[in-house]
Amino acid sequence: MSGLPAPPGAVADAPEPAPFPEGPGAWAHLWGRMRRNPTLLAGLGLLAAFGTAGGAALVHYGAGRNTPPVDPDWVQPLLLPPGPSWSHPFGTDKGLGVDVLSALVRATPNDLALVGAILLMAAVVGLLVGAWAGLAGGGTDLIALAAADLLVGVPPFFLVVVLYLGVAPLVPPSETLLVFVLLFAFVLWPYYARPVRAVAQRSAGSAYVESARAAGAGSDRLLFRHVLPNSLYPVLAQLPIDVFNVFFVLSVFPFIGCFGGSAAFAPISITPSALYPEWGALLGYGACFGWSLEPSLDAWWSYVFPAAVIVVFGFTVVLLCDGLERHLGGEARR
Repeated sequence: MSGLPAPPGAVADAPEPAPFPEGPGAWAHLWGRMRRNPTLLAGLGLLAAFGTAGGAALVHYGAGRNTPPVDPDWVQPLLLPPGPSWSHPFGTDKGLGVDVLSALVRATPNDLALVGAILLMAAVVGLLVGAWAGLAGGGTDLIALAAADLLVGVPPFFLVVVLYLGVAPLVPPSETLLVFVLLFAFVLWPYYARPVRAVAQRSAGSAYVESARAAGAGSDRLLFRHVLPNSLYPVLAQLPIDVFNVFFVLSVFPFIGCFGGSAAFAPISITPSALYPEWGALLGYGACFGWSLEPSLDAWWSYVFPAAVIVVFGFTVVLLCDGLERHLGGEARR
């Protein structure tokens, strides 16, 4: 009963956190905190811009979104294709014969889905495995750590290339992107699990977790209520790195495949076709066909603009992750 002293040996209940405001006050409270977090607002604004471009591509181009029109006059090995102009703001691609701006817009929903799926699967699996291993300890921790160490011994971009080269010839072209997503997520999850495990181990030995365990909290409650919320920071730190890892691999295949007509790499492709709109492929083909030692033949726009879009998208993820870390840290201190 309230007001009576606790019997000897009893564990006092942990104080309940201050309730979050409900109703209209909750939105006002959230907006007030976000206004003090310009990093998060900038990241959300840029992400909204990418989402708007992706939605516009789906609506405007419809079923033909993945087959951009080709102009054979732009594919001239010894001549420069049309560069940036009012009719082609980002110029044209010398190797593919497509308008660069149109191809980048068409590729936006593809890349948002592709990168989002890879990072979401890798982060969720790594977060759950790392947090559970750090909390449980013993054999579970040993097995999870051994599996993670086995995969992190090789750089992720190199390992996924090797795995994909072995699997891709057995897969129909229509399913190559799905295979790439699954392989990359499989390669990346240990990079989330290892730092999360270290944080989870510290959380598992903390006073508030020991108090919750003594009060009768089960493993699931300890995991989702106490350990996982404190293990998000390593995930937010790793996400921007992996964005560029993904695009590095997406650019490597087209570049090596077309450079010098290499027969070893030309049959292998991540996208269903060379014209399939994807930022990394556009960068790879643009660098392969557009770059030249002779300034008069250098179609710089065919690789500079795709690279700029990838950098801006990576910067968006950096802002989002940094802003979320600040927001969660502020919530923890509230």
